[in-house]
Amino acid sequence: MSSSTVKLERQTDTGCINLRGDPNNSEFLDVVQKIIGHALPLAPNTVVSGEPDIYWLGPDEWLLVSAAAELPGVAHALREGLQLQHAAVSDLSGSQIAYRLSGDKARQLLSKGCALDLCPEVFGPGACAQTGLAKAGVILRPLANAHGFDLLVRRSFADYLWQWLLRAGRGYGIEVT
Repeated sequence: MSSSTVKLERQTDTGCINLRGDPNNSEFLDVVQKIIGHALPLAPNTVVSGEPDIYWLGPDEWLLVSAAAELPGVAHALREGLQLQHAAVSDLSGSQIAYRLSGDKARQLLSKGCALDLCPEVFGPGACAQTGLAKAGVILRPLANAHGFDLLVRRSFADYLWQWLLRAGRGYGIEVT
């Protein structure tokens, strides 16, 4: 890493699918696993890494995150496979913006605008959370190396959050990559 201790990057090829369904319905779980290749996380605020990554958002809600080009086929397959289930599949790719904040001081920078306990012992790799960051709703995920985070934010708040991160990161030598 250069003299900068925090790097900010917009992830331009990220797509999202919101999936709703009954986690107590084994047929729902089996169909989803067959289509996406791995099981949905059932523990609160956890992520299953893979293609796609799957974020637990609520007792009956998940967010599938992957390369945008891959997701239309996945969404179609899920809709087809779940048509006899009480389930919903929504492509949110156009409404979500993904950022990656990395570096030794990324955690400290986020702490300036987030009330969530970001200590690695509490909020480390494999976790995710919906929270507020500088008055914007975001989904946070710590990176596997514990020196950064992926952030998902609604498109309508994306520029505001980007500008806030740049201002809040000045004292940490923030660098846009």
